[in-house]
Amino acid sequence: MTPGDVRSIYASGTAYTLTNTATALDFGTTDPSVVLNAPGTWLMFGRVTVQNTGATFAANRAYTFKLRRTNNTAADVTGATTTQSTDIVTTETITYTVTIPPALYTTTADSNNDAITIFGSVATVPSAGTFDVTEASIIALKIC
Repeated sequence: MTPGDVRSIYASGTAYTLTNTATALDFGTTDPSVVLNAPGTWLMFGRVTVQNTGATFAANRAYTFKLRRTNNTAADVTGATTTQSTDIVTTETITYTVTIPPALYTTTADSNNDAITIFGSVATVPSAGTFDVTEASIIALKIC
């Protein structure tokens, strides 16, 4: 692959319900995960859409999304984490769009299969309803 090549994924399937444990988002059909098939430096972008579905949050709760390498010694992608806060709501349905900060990611010299996935969690699950990820995507642009 040469600079300018792009790897991308748009998740599809069943919405993923966030828990209070950071885990890979699982949509059942297509999960938000890309394999970087060439060594080098990649510019990574991630985005998710979260929906309170009849949710009740009695206090603001932090929710976190991040890009994470899941193979070749799993680790978070440096700089690709965002933490935001829910509103205080009672059985409401609200949609949030969350952008994970763009980050540079460099593979090891011989790595041609680093798998990058979106992980997510919420500090405390709602006391009623669910807090679901309804969309997720990753774009990786090889820059050198």
